[in-house]
Amino acid sequence: MNISKRWRYLISTIILGVGLYLFLSLPVDSRYLGIVLELILVIFCFWFGLGIIFERGVYNKLMTAILPVLLTLGYGLFVILLPSSQISFLIYAAAFGVMIYLIFLVENVFLVAIGYKTVPLYRAAYTVSLILVLLTAFFLFDSMLSFRLPFWGNSLLALFITILLFLYQFWAIAIDLPDDGKGRGRWVYILVAAWIVGQMALVFSFWPVGIFKGSVYLVSIIYLLSGLFQADIKDRLFKGVVTGYILTGIAILMAIIVTNAWG
Repeated sequence: MNISKRWRYLISTIILGVGLYLFLSLPVDSRYLGIVLELILVIFCFWFGLGIIFERGVYNKLMTAILPVLLTLGYGLFVILLPSSQISFLIYAAAFGVMIYLIFLVENVFLVAIGYKTVPLYRAAYTVSLILVLLTAFFLFDSMLSFRLPFWGNSLLALFITILLFLYQFWAIAIDLPDDGKGRGRWVYILVAAWIVGQMALVFSFWPVGIFKGSVYLVSIIYLLSGLFQADIKDRLFKGVVTGYILTGIAILMAIIVTNAWG
């Protein structure tokens, strides 16, 4: 039986939403195993939903799995720190389902754009994907800072998270290019972003910015770098664009300095 895309997305979303609800309902000492099983389920459901489970190409399959896997991991670790009850678990699972369904819609557009390039919905899909990337980054960084890791642990973990997020970002941006971004120095963009975010995470380990504000600041840096890299990759890094992002960066820096305690 041939199932339409929308039905595959809906079925997969419901399965993953129920999976998250069951994960949240587990005893505390079983939740780490539960999140691992949920992540495996996410990969299978996304490949099934997008209709690429039997495709031989590995690259696009890996790229489509990055965002939903990171979102599930970050969101799962984030919500277990929130007030817990059966009603709240249902609300968390429903919100998760909405985000998962949006990722299905976005990545469907991306996969179509790979073949046709001129897809009218690409810009809207990229904008939604960027919002989801920033949300994912917030969940992951908030969870990371909640663990109270040593400074080197925060720096390395932030670096690793950023590598994965910008690997996805480069894929999402380069899809719109005629050559899929070949020869654009993908790893230069990714590693520069990862190094910057990793260094800022190290700084925040010594600076009492707080978990929430520290996460927001790191997400702001990712937003800033994403905009600059997108403009550069698409050869649109004009003077006005650079000036705008520099001013945004200065505003973020001033916010960090003004809103945090010294001494």
